[in-house]
Amino acid sequence: MNEIVMPKLSDTMTEGRLVSWKKRVGDEVRRGEVIAEVETDKANMELEAYAPGVLLEIKVQPGEMVQVGTVIALVGKAGEKPGAAPETEAPKEAAAPADQGGAAPTAQPARAEDLAEQEGEHQAPAAPPVPGEETTQPATESPGAPKQYIPTRAPSPGGPAPETAPPGRERAAPVVRRRARELGIELAQVHGSGPEGRILLQDLEGEGRHIAGTGATTRPAPQPVQPEPGQPQDQAARPQVEAAPERSKTPGPRLVQEVKAMSRLRAAVAKTVADSWAHIPHFTVTMDIAMDEAESVRRQLKQGGMRITVNDLIVKAVTLALTKFPQLNASFAQEGLQFHGEVNVSVAVGVPEGVLMPVIHGCQDLSLPAIAQEADRLVQRARSGALTEKEMTGGTFSVSNLGMFQVSSFSAVIPPSQAGVLAVGAVVDVPVLRAGVLGNARVMKVTLSADHRVVDGAYAAQFLVELRDVLENPVRLLM
Repeated sequence: MNEIVMPKLSDTMTEGRLVSWKKRVGDEVRRGEVIAEVETDKANMELEAYAPGVLLEIKVQPGEMVQVGTVIALVGKAGEKPGAAPETEAPKEAAAPADQGGAAPTAQPARAEDLAEQEGEHQAPAAPPVPGEETTQPATESPGAPKQYIPTRAPSPGGPAPETAPPGRERAAPVVRRRARELGIELAQVHGSGPEGRILLQDLEGEGRHIAGTGATTRPAPQPVQPEPGQPQDQAARPQVEAAPERSKTPGPRLVQEVKAMSRLRAAVAKTVADSWAHIPHFTVTMDIAMDEAESVRRQLKQGGMRITVNDLIVKAVTLALTKFPQLNASFAQEGLQFHGEVNVSVAVGVPEGVLMPVIHGCQDLSLPAIAQEADRLVQRARSGALTEKEMTGGTFSVSNLGMFQVSSFSAVIPPSQAGVLAVGAVVDVPVLRAGVLGNARVMKVTLSADHRVVDGAYAAQFLVELRDVLENPVRLLM
């Protein structure tokens, strides 16, 4: 009997979600056959069977999230009964399946009473009572005594107001109590308009404020105005316009502060860039590249039926430059620099939850149209969440392009196990002076982030010079 476990399908994967089963219990399974679809922290991937047999038991249902190494199914001989596996404290490693299988115990949902005891004073406040609906509120309790609840009834519309809280027990914030002392108002005589009768600032300072139980306002009655010497009597008797009381500057609507859990892709991106920035000493070099000739070639290829993007031109140009400066296509290792036999360019693709880096493998052997076709295929698969493990691993250099967002320049973070990443800005019109004549040119700014352990500034600058020469003489892209 063989156990099928949740595999580690990416470097940052710690858990996976079982999306769907392609086989049912009792179906025959062949080695290498796809039996399930798994959602990782980066994309949905197909899970292949590593041993032939019959699917005896499914331990994880679609939609469930399990740790890497957890047994999700059992495959064995027809008629073989799955045995009970001993419970373990930690999930097994994917590379070392155990001899026996068994379903992990299903966690029982906690009861509301248990949650209340665990949360204690951190529970969220109760919602306001519905008119006419009976609620309960805790009675006065002493330390160590069991809680007692006294049933009360929420006031109905138009019904009698709730009883005023006893003196000294008014519900009011410190700022309200301080303002009440400044105004000389007894809080016990004020109706609170907040939740559960809480007294708010507007209850104290709003125009037409009422004292509880009397209906009278605190505004003093206007006194008759005595005429000043020389002032006509009728003008003195004319009612004076009373200045409206200054309204309190009560705070407006507050922005709700909350902590939102990150998606698995966002968390994976956060961990990757944090590790990269912490362990790779970055430095950047920036250069302007004239793109007039490259754009002219792209337009001609488009008219000939070839859909080529600016990014495709850049990937091809990067490939040619890396063949002359292979140290930027290497990786740093403790034992030395690891040079790669292929140029595998990772292309950054933005998705709603983060960034994916599908890899165009073997760029040194691909023509410009082949690179364009493969790049388009990978971008579509990345946006649909259908990238495979192979399509996301093995990159030796990266390209990140934000030109479509009119970003002029930026610097990118080097992916782990690579020595450099090229950040590409927008192609813009700039004035240039050629032979004493003012003209216009299409210029693109590129920034190379390089690992200072692998290359130095002069080497990085020479790489950019070669990249510029290729793009400014684009006939080399077609060879």
